[in-house]
Amino acid sequence: MSFRTAYGNTVSENGWRMCNRDECDIVRIPELYLVDTAPLRKGAPLTILGAWLYWYDRNVEEITSPVWGWSATNDVGDSNHLAGTAVDVMAPKYPWQRYTMDAATQAKVRKGLALFEGSVFWGRDWSRPDEMHYQLAWTEGDKRNEAFAAKLRAGYLGIYAPAQPQVPVQKRFPQDLTDRELLEYIAAQLGPGDPAWASKGMTLRDKVWSK
Repeated sequence: MSFRTAYGNTVSENGWRMCNRDECDIVRIPELYLVDTAPLRKGAPLTILGAWLYWYDRNVEEITSPVWGWSATNDVGDSNHLAGTAVDVMAPKYPWQRYTMDAATQAKVRKGLALFEGSVFWGRDWSRPDEMHYQLAWTEGDKRNEAFAAKLRAGYLGIYAPAQPQVPVQKRFPQDLTDRELLEYIAAQLGPGDPAWASKGMTLRDKVWSK
């Protein structure tokens, strides 16, 4: 793993060290596609931004174009992409410095940002809007990064939660039932009584257990 100086900068705009590709990894979440083009800084950035991509794909809109992440070069000298702490989502649909996202989609994004508890910043909120762009909001070393990443890994939002083992259904046979269970089994097979009976249609189960 290694770090670097990019365009005279050792730290990106959001306060993370500029890094090389070997400091990054790819998001690997089942059923999340088009993210292998977006290396992200290992650790909390990978966990948080990976979860954001999944949440976006499931709750904002399906990701249908390759996501951009870490880059070796950039037109902006202190870009967070140079540090592997930013992603560009649906770039062809949301070009830089233009407001193109409709209100309904914006509302979905805002809902997600609230669920991510301030860990993700949206480029739409810059004076020069960048609606495709999402980055880590907290600087490197801020304890909130790892705390929120740990919360996600523990199952928050259900993105990284381990799959729950399926409990096999245990088949039982009449000869294995207790006397009460056997009576209830027989009552269930017989069904409701005749409405003309004094019990006015009580089931056999009701007759048995009302005594």
